[in-house]
Amino acid sequence: MVNYDSLVTIAQEFETVVKLWHVVDGIFIWEFITNLDYEWDVIRGNRPYRWTIWVYSLARMSTLLAVILNMVNFDTTNPINCQVWVTSEVSFAYLAFVSSSLLIVLRIIAIWNKAKIIIAIAMSIWVTDILLFISGTIRLRSTWSPEALTCVVDNIESTKPAIICSLVSDIGLLLIMLIGLLPLRGGAFALGRKLWKQGLIWLLLATVAEVPPTVLVILDLNVSLNLISQTPSMIIVTIAATRVYRSLTNIYSSDISHEIPRRNGHAVSEMWPRSLPIPLNRVEVAVHTESDQYPTSQTTRCGSYITADPQGRYKAHEVSFNTDVENGLEK
Repeated sequence: MVNYDSLVTIAQEFETVVKLWHVVDGIFIWEFITNLDYEWDVIRGNRPYRWTIWVYSLARMSTLLAVILNMVNFDTTNPINCQVWVTSEVSFAYLAFVSSSLLIVLRIIAIWNKAKIIIAIAMSIWVTDILLFISGTIRLRSTWSPEALTCVVDNIESTKPAIICSLVSDIGLLLIMLIGLLPLRGGAFALGRKLWKQGLIWLLLATVAEVPPTVLVILDLNVSLNLISQTPSMIIVTIAATRVYRSLTNIYSSDISHEIPRRNGHAVSEMWPRSLPIPLNRVEVAVHTESDQYPTSQTTRCGSYITADPQGRYKAHEVSFNTDVENGLEK
């Protein structure tokens, strides 16, 4: 039987923590550098500016700063102010979590067409997260260990409410998002299918990332095991959130030819800009109607390429997207 309170066991597990955190820190630094071109394209005007880029960049920058502070603590051999270190480290880590959650909240609000009840629920969950994170950060204490030559967190259990709430709130927000996407999951619209799949993947990653630290902090076996999965969890959530955000600004669908079903007398293509306000690139729309003898054609401008056959069924062709779902909030 493993004695988790043994100093030898704690020291051995802490070495594992240091090695694992260095690996995941390196992965995030690689992820950060290789995707800097996204922000650079926005700065140069090669991509349209959306105010949500600030939330995206905040998630990335706060995670990067948390990663740097990790390495400062583990790689220094000289005593440092551990209380300042732990407060800064945890603050940036929590900021990464709440920024990633905000990206979910913004998508939910857009998908639900800014429904007031949904905004109230989503924002209440998000604000509760923030309050618990602040409470956990204020109560944390850390001291320098001459034996380990690193800062040791003395009361990591004080973060338990924040960690549990983060798991529950992220899963709750993602479920709200998926419920909003239910009418569009069946393949009627390519973007709807993509959003549905992204929501499922995001839900899976959030669960995989946040369940281990939640379980370990509840069990409270020792300080090393309480810490071991917290930084990997932060990095997984940030990478998932920012990659999903980027992917929605690079959707280019072509050669789409599928019927768009009607809901309450309206085609989904007609309802889409209201239920999920995503501006499309302006393209020519040709609406063709056929009579027994003479086909007629009328051309106008709108945000998609739609045709209708003689039976009144709508079809979408060569739709091009170059924006993100959160842009709907700007209108």
